[in-house]
Amino acid sequence: MQATKLPMECENLNEIRQGIDSIDREIIRLLQRRMGYVLSAAQFKPDETSIPAPDRVADMLIDRRRWAEKEQLCADYIEQLFTGIIHWFINQQKLHWRAERGLPVEEGV
Repeated sequence: MQATKLPMECENLNEIRQGIDSIDREIIRLLQRRMGYVLSAAQFKPDETSIPAPDRVADMLIDRRRWAEKEQLCADYIEQLFTGIIHWFINQQKLHWRAERGLPVEEGV
């Protein structure tokens, strides 16, 4: 497999698309890795109501905005993106928490 070129080194649209696809695959691998941490965190949650942790979420979103600004990305969009990511992972953790305890598991908890 050929190494992905840096954006300014690409000589055609196909090389650009290969670079984007490579990054998207890595994003998906990182989301799967993040899922491991999220599911492992369930063991430390005493009850299902402790899973959402709104104060933690608020702090996370502030950090993600700051990180976005540092990377010269639109902080509003990054906050929106991470809001969706975080809430989806919270739902996955709830499902996992319930399954681990033999409780009924319903999608869209």
